[in-house]
Amino acid sequence: MDGNPFGMKYDPRMTARFACVFCLGAAAMLAATPSSLSTTAPVDPVPQSNQVSVTMPFTPQAQRIAIPAFVVPPGDPELATAAKTVADVLWNDIDFEEEFQLVSRDATTTVPPAATIESIPFDRWAALGAEYVMFARVQRDTGGFSVAVQLVAVSGPTAKQHGYGQKFSPCTIRNPRSCAHFISDSMHREIRHLTGVAQTKIAFTSDRGNQKMSNRPIENPGSAKEIYIADYDGANQQPITNNQSLNLAPAWAPDGRTLAYVSYVATFSDIYLRNIYETTPPARPAGGSADVQSSLPAWSPDGTKIAFASDRKGGTDIWVMNRDGSDLRQLTHSNNMMGVANTSPTWSPTGAQIAFVSDRSGSRQIYVMAADGTGVTVLTNDPSADRPSWAPAPFNDIAYTSTRKGGGFDIAIIDVGSRQVRVMTDGTADNEQPVFASTGRHIAFVTTRFGGKPQIAILDRKGAIQCQVTKDGANTYPNWSRAK
Repeated sequence: MDGNPFGMKYDPRMTARFACVFCLGAAAMLAATPSSLSTTAPVDPVPQSNQVSVTMPFTPQAQRIAIPAFVVPPGDPELATAAKTVADVLWNDIDFEEEFQLVSRDATTTVPPAATIESIPFDRWAALGAEYVMFARVQRDTGGFSVAVQLVAVSGPTAKQHGYGQKFSPCTIRNPRSCAHFISDSMHREIRHLTGVAQTKIAFTSDRGNQKMSNRPIENPGSAKEIYIADYDGANQQPITNNQSLNLAPAWAPDGRTLAYVSYVATFSDIYLRNIYETTPPARPAGGSADVQSSLPAWSPDGTKIAFASDRKGGTDIWVMNRDGSDLRQLTHSNNMMGVANTSPTWSPTGAQIAFVSDRSGSRQIYVMAADGTGVTVLTNDPSADRPSWAPAPFNDIAYTSTRKGGGFDIAIIDVGSRQVRVMTDGTADNEQPVFASTGRHIAFVTTRFGGKPQIAILDRKGAIQCQVTKDGANTYPNWSRAK
């Protein structure tokens, strides 16, 4: 368990269904200099789409869709490469959400490509079990390129009729993956009436730079840890801080642009707040000092408040403040008695309650209180529990790190109403620090099952590990941005 730096003991312990895309080379990373305080993520234009056309009803059952190569004008290899990236990433995005069945990419290559909808070999697709085939045409466009997508029924009474159609522009040659993410989320919204996570990002802490900390007044300062962000599937990984210090526990604001995180860059633990797409220096709303340290920020659902752990009154307690640092209020009161610590806050979907971790009973358990600090009740009965993450509506549960009776950690989910607990991971290695996607259908977490070092992976609500997000260095404290 990760614990907290003030009162709780720190424990350093921490085969995917499909592999995520890793962009860890120099071309995919932002250049960084040791003297810089932070780096800035590039902003890609958001594709727009014309009016959605869904002309045929889609049944609640998963349809089987084939995604062949996209049609590209001849003589433009750069555009052809971008089109292939969009098709490949779109296949992964749709497969990840598990709302549609897909014809395998290997099987797809056995069917001759069609230049027009009329020339689609429907009989070949029907033999592969496809109910719909995607026909996509890519064209150069102002600011980049456009992708026109249509789903065409393969067989049955609606054969050769269009089931979904939309044109997306502008897509960029620099980052065609963002276009695929937009298309995937559009399909899930218009056909399944669900919010997808393809356009979301995951922030996390990593020591991959192998830089020694430069501001710790001890003989062996250890490795620096920086804040990174990545697409939900692990692509486009890039640093957000670069200060050769400890930077921990990033938390996305609901706007998807602002990160709160903990940094020791001033030699003590304080909360920093910055827009990752701007070069403005980060704010420090908690107003820390060598005598007042703060940690583990959590945004309220409306983005106006931040709950966090702080020792400003002696013991470690949960505090809440407005995002600018005003209206600071203490919610728990440890009074520094017997080393009791209250930490790791997480807000309920309505913002009316806060769950947190406390060892007031002798072991770490998850407690729930009203957002004003009243009505504290214990939620778990675990050997030791940590790092709760409250699922969004309509779910009514909390994911957390559960300690196995024989040792080690697993991800568990507890229903807030019934108190029923379901262990999500299988006991392989250590699994901890869960965080829900804003849709509630997926959980990012830290696991040591991939070679021993802590890495970030994603599992679904069935407990299946879908994706390994990180590979380079040791990576912890995942946090998932809100879906668009």
